[in-house]
Amino acid sequence: MAPHGGTITVPRLPGNINEIWAAFKCDNCSALTVAMATARAGDGAILSDPAGWLGRMSHTQWYPVHSVGKDFPDVPQHIADAASEAYRCRSISALRAAVQLARSVVEATAKEKGITQGSIFSKINEMYNQRLIREHIKDGAHEVRHLGNDMAHGDFVSPVTSEETDLVLTLMSEILDEVFQSPARVAQARAARAAREAQSNGQPPGTLSQMTAETSQ
Repeated sequence: MAPHGGTITVPRLPGNINEIWAAFKCDNCSALTVAMATARAGDGAILSDPAGWLGRMSHTQWYPVHSVGKDFPDVPQHIADAASEAYRCRSISALRAAVQLARSVVEATAKEKGITQGSIFSKINEMYNQRLIREHIKDGAHEVRHLGNDMAHGDFVSPVTSEETDLVLTLMSEILDEVFQSPARVAQARAARAAREAQSNGQPPGTLSQMTAETSQ
């Protein structure tokens, strides 16, 4: 990453701290990106070495921001996409958006299983009543609901911390695993066992996907 142009110092922050901005060009694709870091006013000499100060300044940020999602195999695509988007929001510190999406993923999971009536509170309880989730997963789903409801109803007085957001996303992931991914793994194991038994009995082996579908019925 090579410096491109110069640097700009913006004395906006309290405590005699400045924002330092610089443009860089990618050595491989030649695309431009912008970096921002914070430095005290006495660090002005570092501006003569913009590539060097990035490694020495605190809180360096790059723009445009690259978001990072998460894969959710065996989860219905529309739900998996929303869950991955929640993780992308977290990766760029859009914490309220991440929590709100996690809440929506919980409700969408219930709807995917045919539980469409009532509030998200009743939907979570009905997933438990139908033995789609265990009791501690139900309790975790309600914790996602509690914090997500604050975001849904505009209760922004108390800030959402990164720790809270990480916990909410972990609980959301556990719900998806309980409802979709764990049953899929069990079905795959049954299909593999059926394939072994068929082979030992001299029967023509079916495809894994066919056996998975048969053993899950």
